[in-house]
Amino acid sequence: MQLILDTKGLTLAKKNGIFHVFNEKSERVISPGKLTSIAITANVRMEASAVLLAVKHEIPILFFNRIGKVQAKLWNPYFSTIASLRRGQVNFAQLPEATAWILDLFELKTLGQIENLQWIKQHHTSVGWQLSQTINTLKSNNRFEDFRGQILTHCQKNIMGVEGALANVYWTALGKSMPRKFRFNKRSRRPAEDVFNAVLNYLYGMLYSVVEGALFATGLDPQLGLLHADAHTKPTLAFDLIEPFRPWIDHLLITACFEQKLLPSHCSKNQYGIFLNKEGKAFIIPLFNDFLRSNRTFLGQESSNKNHIHFLSGKLAQRIRSVTNP
Repeated sequence: MQLILDTKGLTLAKKNGIFHVFNEKSERVISPGKLTSIAITANVRMEASAVLLAVKHEIPILFFNRIGKVQAKLWNPYFSTIASLRRGQVNFAQLPEATAWILDLFELKTLGQIENLQWIKQHHTSVGWQLSQTINTLKSNNRFEDFRGQILTHCQKNIMGVEGALANVYWTALGKSMPRKFRFNKRSRRPAEDVFNAVLNYLYGMLYSVVEGALFATGLDPQLGLLHADAHTKPTLAFDLIEPFRPWIDHLLITACFEQKLLPSHCSKNQYGIFLNKEGKAFIIPLFNDFLRSNRTFLGQESSNKNHIHFLSGKLAQRIRSVTNP
């Protein structure tokens, strides 16, 4: 479990060998044996005794900025549990279980994409007829199942090929279904070729930071990717874990477009492409922060979107331990 301290004025202290969290209105005690990490997202006070208690029990303390990026970490320099988990992470990549985990992520992603298209079809019936075939195509896909039981390195390119084909189907239908001023022909990254993709790129960038922070908090190495190739200074495992959460960000932007909250003036164009401008960032960043705090039901649990990201990261750590340290 991760302890999240997100209320200004909280104090983290040690009391009778356990953590004591309190302010003027409330208090609670938490056994260090229940915690995997402590996340600081607001201006709080920590007593030295609490920090040393975390060090003793190998509980990392992570400091996040307002968009969820880890700014600093406090932890024991002799973290045996993290070292063991990261060794397991390397071994996990060589097992069919890693392939199964990747396929599970892509199936969750496809379900999210289907939900987005169904939402447009339900709320904007003028384009509904165009989406039915795409929805059926995504629903009927079972090609991922061909790779279960295989080692990831043996089927990596094939998996990405299937995912790329499905993504093309999704983006083509979505681009044609958006309000006229936000329509697009294809998914364009950096530089973006239209307003929708420019804003989406910025939102995905903020989401990457949150996913990377969740992996740090769990004790996993974000740079030891599974499907995505390892690359120095690039959080490749975050590129894997982010997949089921992309459609959530898509939906955030889709609704902002249909509700006419996003404006074309939120982006500017230069010689390289289209980018979110200062006015656009002033709109998008609070929207994203509200998204992180918003609740939804995911995998049978009701919690905030941010907590779901941390939960899925924790589930991966559990999966790695169960397979590599039976």
